[in-house]
Amino acid sequence: MIKLVCLPMLADNYLWLMIHPNGQTVAIDVGDYALLADYLQAHHLQLTTVLITHRHHDHTQGIPFLQQYHPNVPIYGHPSIKGITHALYGGEIVSQWAEKILVMDVKGHTGFHLAYYVLGYGWLFCGDSLFSAGCGRIFPDGNALDFYHALEKIKSLPDNTRICASHEYTLSNIDFALAIEPDNLYLQEHRIWAQQQRKQGLATLPTSLSAEKKYNPFLRCQYLIDRIQQLTHQEIKTPAHAFAALRAYKDRWSH
Repeated sequence: MIKLVCLPMLADNYLWLMIHPNGQTVAIDVGDYALLADYLQAHHLQLTTVLITHRHHDHTQGIPFLQQYHPNVPIYGHPSIKGITHALYGGEIVSQWAEKILVMDVKGHTGFHLAYYVLGYGWLFCGDSLFSAGCGRIFPDGNALDFYHALEKIKSLPDNTRICASHEYTLSNIDFALAIEPDNLYLQEHRIWAQQQRKQGLATLPTSLSAEKKYNPFLRCQYLIDRIQQLTHQEIKTPAHAFAALRAYKDRWSH
């Protein structure tokens, strides 16, 4: 049985690890190499593979140290990222132990963004594409239509998929989501649970895809067109347009 570990990293990131019973370890988005190295040493683990979702420094700044101290460990990711040894674009299968990892193209947050879906366990390492009750912002090299289609891809995964996102943004995301759907009981319950988790210093991740479909406004745009029109004063004709308008609205939202 492979173990899933979530380590708080930097200001509000998470470093995700998959640990085999034999001690071999896969790390996803190494933004803090010292954190990873300390954990590997303390638990007598061997780093065997690194997966990178996208180019931002809080996901990649450990790569030079990986190259220095683990020169034989493959680093998978988009080839536009410096230090990647195994280029991926989406659609590939990466084999690790007896597991198959589906590489998904989920660009939109940035121009190149990958997610890694572990078929046998239903874990999705989705970087900054999908968060609990939210999604990533759109950087200049990304675009809203790509992002909408990326989230639709994620929605098509099995409902029991575990969303292993890269940031602890849940409570602030819930605040925004409640401004969109104040009467959503699932959202209200999620806030109570998330507040309890954070008071205890615990992560609110992973979350389940089935739960996110009930309260994440960015996965619910087809149901929220009238509400998004009301808030943004735009004529919304499609769910994709609703997503773009909602994401832009969040960028300028304050509470």
